[in-house]
Amino acid sequence: MVQKFRFDAYDYEVELGKFARQADGAVWFKNGGTVVLATVVSAASKDFPGFLPLHVEYREKFSAAGKIPGGYFKREGKSTDREVLVARLIDRALRPMFPANFFDQVQILITVYSVDKEHTPTNAAFLASSLALGISKIPFMGPVGVVEVGRVDGQWIMNPTYPQTIQSDVRLVIAGTQEGICMVEGSANELSEQEFVDILFKAHEEIKKLAAWQEEIKQTLKVQNDAVVDRYDWFTWQNRVEQFLTDDHVKKMYIEDKVERNTYLDSMRDAFAKQHEQEIATALLPTSVLSYLFDSVLKDKLTEEVFTLNKRVDGRAHTTVRAISAEIGLLPYTHGSAVFTRGSTQALASITLGSGEDAQKTETLMEAKTNGTFMLHYNFPPFSTGEVKPIRPPGRREIGHGHLASSAFDYLLPTQDEFPYTIRIVADILESDGSSSMATVCSSTMGLLQAGVPLRSMVSGIAMGLLKSKQGAFKVLSDISGLEDAVGLMDFKVVGTERGITAIQMDIKYKGGLVREVFDTALDQARTGRLHILGEMKKVIDAPHQLSNLVPKVTMIKINSDKIGAIIGTGGKTIREITEKTRTEIDIEPDGMVKIFGGPEADVLGAIRWVKTLAGQITKGDIYQGKVRKLADFGMFIELVPGQDGLVHISNIPRELQRTYMRDFRLDDQVEVEVLDSDEVSGRISLRLITGK
Repeated sequence: MVQKFRFDAYDYEVELGKFARQADGAVWFKNGGTVVLATVVSAASKDFPGFLPLHVEYREKFSAAGKIPGGYFKREGKSTDREVLVARLIDRALRPMFPANFFDQVQILITVYSVDKEHTPTNAAFLASSLALGISKIPFMGPVGVVEVGRVDGQWIMNPTYPQTIQSDVRLVIAGTQEGICMVEGSANELSEQEFVDILFKAHEEIKKLAAWQEEIKQTLKVQNDAVVDRYDWFTWQNRVEQFLTDDHVKKMYIEDKVERNTYLDSMRDAFAKQHEQEIATALLPTSVLSYLFDSVLKDKLTEEVFTLNKRVDGRAHTTVRAISAEIGLLPYTHGSAVFTRGSTQALASITLGSGEDAQKTETLMEAKTNGTFMLHYNFPPFSTGEVKPIRPPGRREIGHGHLASSAFDYLLPTQDEFPYTIRIVADILESDGSSSMATVCSSTMGLLQAGVPLRSMVSGIAMGLLKSKQGAFKVLSDISGLEDAVGLMDFKVVGTERGITAIQMDIKYKGGLVREVFDTALDQARTGRLHILGEMKKVIDAPHQLSNLVPKVTMIKINSDKIGAIIGTGGKTIREITEKTRTEIDIEPDGMVKIFGGPEADVLGAIRWVKTLAGQITKGDIYQGKVRKLADFGMFIELVPGQDGLVHISNIPRELQRTYMRDFRLDDQVEVEVLDSDEVSGRISLRLITGK
């Protein structure tokens, strides 16, 4: 039976029972003219995976916007960065909403089939995915609601339209349950901590309504979720691990060095396995199950130990940031470089400045082709954690971390008029023990300044964690390590300047909801830590350096837009000739702004003169080195630049040459001439011969 449900406040409509009926759950979701289909299917895992094998795929079909993909191949290929980022958002919000001992495969596929110019498909994809899980047999502990938040002209807007999003100086995606917030991601123009918490809780009121709507649909359909099948006698083995992990065992985990701590942890696992060797063999318990159980129990034990001793596993107080060191300019032939080390996490940023030809050209459902003049590419090689793994193209984690770090600079970069370069950052993680994305922000900031990029403000980032004791007390941790990320209830990354937040990412694994006091504490500690890190960075660099001699210098010329064709030439012939002969790169904007880039070997002045001449911007008194193109009894025609000639009338030839110039000069001879007059309407240029041959 086909059923429809509406949520009128946001013009949401879902249709169930009509499409993809063999999936465990399928939702046809409409928001205005935007339509997505979310399907969910589960299957038992043959082997214990060691984690929840949740696979979220979000795909945008160009046909949804009445477009055919550009390029040679006309079929959608691998996921774009945007598709990966939306899939990651959905994954991060939904993953904590499954039972701790549920390990079946779950695949969520979201396809955008139609999109209008008002409603972006992100919210629809989120809500459709949550609802598809809720109406399926899968033991899902949602529902999850989501809202986007923007701010236009100082006014907060819930679920802004796409045009409003473009105008907004705050872009946040906030997801949560009836109990509390579970995921936040976005960027802002130096948003204050107070404003962020205020809008977070306002958004939660809307999220609760969306969660209640989904719950009503589930109740109407009388959905019954399957019980979790206990294949491994989970709770019996959990009790055995709890008895083995005595306080003495846990206290010995207090080792500052990550490698030494991991070695001790491995020895404890081996000792437990040896103690229960016979039972493990009898139960045919996989090693991966044992390791997972061991780590989950240890997480709770370590949390209690931190509250008891009032210090963290590496010996730090809960507000202490690890030791910081930094260096700039360590790569002599890059345009800028910096390495930032915090504890056992180290990020190396390499900066390259290029022309408009180097910009990243993209096309999305909502936009035509655009040029991205700022790129940040994050790499996480296996040696950074002392592991051996295959080297593959950037995965979802690399794309997500790079996007977070990149978004920190959205409102801090100079405009193209102020700094007309394409900027690319390559961030390589050389060592990792938590918060490598925040180290990337710090190294990138210093690298940009060393390259001469005039940032509006310096920016730094810090990752915050959260622990909860058995008595219900919370403890916020500043600058969390990898272990604390694994055992904690929150991974809260905050990036900002001295004035406010520029990027934020928050994942909360605690399903009970957090009170405002916890967020206030976390943001206050994050600000203190962020300012401390900024202070350490400023000891190394606190202002933009001069551009390196390796950077192509740029000159900008404004011409009449109706002269663009003369500079480009038929099929681009003229502009190719200019760039090839002067060894420059030239970008021309539709409004007539011409940018000429050239390194030490380029003839930038020649290119400038060439462009200005073709554009009719010739000034009386300008001196040119030209070529003789024609000799006549009334004077000489001189080619100032290819495609533009001027006349030296016989009266403007030195008196001693006026009788003999036709014998003295030959075609293609080089001569120096001065502009006497230029008529932009007729294109006639009057010249005076200065010297020749």
